[in-house]
Amino acid sequence: MGAWGTGLYSDDFALDVKSEFLGAINSGKPYREAFEELKKTYVDNAYNDDPDIPVFWFVCADILWKKGRLDEDIKQTALEYLESETDIARWAEESPSLGRKRKVVLEKLKLKLQSPQPEAKPIRVKKLYECPWNIGDVYAFALTGELAEKTGLAGTYAIFQVAEKMFINTVGTYPIVRVMLTESREKPGLNDFCKDRLLLSRYDKVHVYARVINALNTKNAKNVVFLGNTAIIAKEDDYGIHLENIFDSVNMLGMDNWIDLPDQIIKDHMRMFRAIPHKDCATDASSNFSSDETKSGVNTGCIHEHFCEI
Repeated sequence: MGAWGTGLYSDDFALDVKSEFLGAINSGKPYREAFEELKKTYVDNAYNDDPDIPVFWFVCADILWKKGRLDEDIKQTALEYLESETDIARWAEESPSLGRKRKVVLEKLKLKLQSPQPEAKPIRVKKLYECPWNIGDVYAFALTGELAEKTGLAGTYAIFQVAEKMFINTVGTYPIVRVMLTESREKPGLNDFCKDRLLLSRYDKVHVYARVINALNTKNAKNVVFLGNTAIIAKEDDYGIHLENIFDSVNMLGMDNWIDLPDQIIKDHMRMFRAIPHKDCATDASSNFSSDETKSGVNTGCIHEHFCEI
């Protein structure tokens, strides 16, 4: 089981249900409608002996009780699973000690559900952040900060294009972007955004150029300059953006907070276009990122000296 303790929410599944349930309620969905949708996903389409089914009822009953909105049918189903002790037996199979600890947790939940629930609390609809950038928009901003000064890139421009927008339930919309660095201190134009200078955000067995920017942090992106909107620009070897599973996409692409983005762009640029392998490094740092500059002597520093320790 994906659990790290016997507590009701010391469990991956329980936390997933809680997150989705509260996310739906806080976005304005009626609590019963939100519950029925979750039930359809996690109970109606599951096998009858799925060990997660009791946990689903425990979590939903606990949340609804706290909000003063626990309907009798949900309460009775949760109590039936508590009385059956099937969940306790599952823990006892791991060890008798865990079974006893889980029983204490569920006995407390049982007493809670049997007690009068608090008055129904008003549901405050959480306003989710909506990224104002449109797909295809191209923006630029000048690089500043200690790392920009150290690498001689202060005042040069980073350019990014919004390749996709990703919605996450309890947070809002995250922009997915592809980025390049101009190495020029002249204000760029729309045509300066080109695929030949796109930066890899991750390199493994595939080339990933897109990256996710924390949507909440783009509120602070006041220094960006809008260059225009154009067709999506991507390299031929780009692995792409997979949105079938949102969290897999985040893990695949990686996520940058806006405040950290400039330094990350500089590091990626240095690795791709200015890297000289240190004599003590076993791997040629530039071998994964071929570029004409690396071969033609535009290199301006040792990758080991500047970045291996980061």
